[in-house]
Amino acid sequence: MATVKVSVCRKYHGSIPIDKSGDPLPKNEWPRKRPFSWAVRWFGSDGKRFSKSFKSRREADEYAEARQAAVRAGKGDRTRAVTLAEFAKMYLGIRGDLASSTQIEQERTLRFLSEFLGDRKTVNKVTPLDARRFIAWYREREHRGRAPAPATLNKVVRECKRIFREAVTISLIRENPFCELRQEKVAQRPWHYVSPSEYRALIAVSPSIRWQGMITLGYLCGLRLGEVLNLTWPDVDFERSEVCVVRKTASKQRAAWTPKDKDMRIVPLPSLAENVLAGLQLGAADGQEYLFVNGKGPAVGDRVKRSNVWRDFQVIRRKAGIAKCSFHDLRTSYCTNLANAVPLHVVQELAGHADIRTTRKHYLRVRDEQIESARRALDEVMQS
Repeated sequence: MATVKVSVCRKYHGSIPIDKSGDPLPKNEWPRKRPFSWAVRWFGSDGKRFSKSFKSRREADEYAEARQAAVRAGKGDRTRAVTLAEFAKMYLGIRGDLASSTQIEQERTLRFLSEFLGDRKTVNKVTPLDARRFIAWYREREHRGRAPAPATLNKVVRECKRIFREAVTISLIRENPFCELRQEKVAQRPWHYVSPSEYRALIAVSPSIRWQGMITLGYLCGLRLGEVLNLTWPDVDFERSEVCVVRKTASKQRAAWTPKDKDMRIVPLPSLAENVLAGLQLGAADGQEYLFVNGKGPAVGDRVKRSNVWRDFQVIRRKAGIAKCSFHDLRTSYCTNLANAVPLHVVQELAGHADIRTTRKHYLRVRDEQIESARRALDEVMQS
């Protein structure tokens, strides 16, 4: 920011006027004899002097007042000219805390921004109009013959906001050009509520204790699939009946991993889940780091692959005679079950949601018996 008060002064042009005898006129007579414009001047925190010229005193005063307000707010310095290509490397370097899936999404978004705006475009020159034009371009961009779905478009808008929010934080820009963009309305994805009886059916047809453990952690603890697959035995506390979902650093036997919303959360372990995990532990190999591995082995490469879980879960689901659903529906069903017993903010905390609106909007389902109860209540009211 500027180190001294912003000043307004005359900026004279041309040679110094002289009198009849050829001597230079004194400065107090220059305004009437010498052409000039009005200049706003200030110093940056690095000692450099900045200046901007105006034709009228009124324009100069208005700009000086705006500049002085920026100085008071700590935003007086001019922003640095960093290209999108340079910013992409800078951003991915300082955001090492991102989950791997989030990093992939943001790398993809940065590539699209460079494709549309150009690698040499400086970040401080990206305007709200550029932001709107980019989203309009992406909306029409086809991939494999199809335009992006509204949910995909919304994801790109969110990523752009996050990326340029970081540019504001490190003073490359003063305002986020994407901050005023609104997301498109998207119909909520239908999901199947897995009832307790359906959960028992899934357990009954599970081909292994490993699968019983994964399904149990999804349904009785509400863990995401990524959290299940990255769970290690030190995360399970049998004495306290708790599971700790915590960030992992890389080691010889463990891959680096970051949870989606929080670096750590504690989830209670019901007795049914505790019994299943105790049986799983009995069959674990010595030195086995992860709970769920292919066969027995401590190596990182032995972990169960996410794609295999998606495929094999559908086989188990069909054997159990359950309507089409995903592994994630176990988690959403957990939240619905939990909401009947504890306040909503507790559901949010145990589910690991950063915003309670996510819990309310996407993870709670009104069950058939609740609808029937509401119907009976209305009949009783009308009969009174």
